[in-house]
Amino acid sequence: MSTEPNAISSETATAHVSLIVDAETLLSRYPQASQDPDTPTPIDEQFFFFLGSALLSSTTTDSRVLPISLGRTTHLRSRTIALRAEHSVVVYGFAVEKGEVLPAPELVVNAGQTIPAIDIENLTQPIPQQADDHFWRCQPLRQGKERGELRFMLVNSQCDAVGYFSWAVDVIVE
Repeated sequence: MSTEPNAISSETATAHVSLIVDAETLLSRYPQASQDPDTPTPIDEQFFFFLGSALLSSTTTDSRVLPISLGRTTHLRSRTIALRAEHSVVVYGFAVEKGEVLPAPELVVNAGQTIPAIDIENLTQPIPQQADDHFWRCQPLRQGKERGELRFMLVNSQCDAVGYFSWAVDVIVE
């Protein structure tokens, strides 16, 4: 643990938010989803929710809105609700309309990170695996509302894209 002031202030200035996707319901509603990442299937908000202690305290469960705080960098990651990891979600695009409240989010990739996995022969001792970590970094400019679009793919357990989707979201900076 670092005792340097920069490390502390850097951590408190970062908000970590997870976008959770209900993949199975989404695929049942859109069984013929686009197979082209340039023309994803547009969908509504009922398949998403946000999770993170960094969300604004006034946040409701309105999943059409991504609330972030002025003065804090937000790291947005995505996950699915999956019983047996049937599907994963990968956000491959995050764009904003005007860039007046929020400039274009930046994809950040941290290659070769060690992540824990369960050892089925010794459940209390995790085993290390290597994977790339990635997230979308957003640094708000001022308070207000910015219209955005998330583009993502659902991927099956063989790592095949089973559908490309787009979702319009309002980013509210307070």
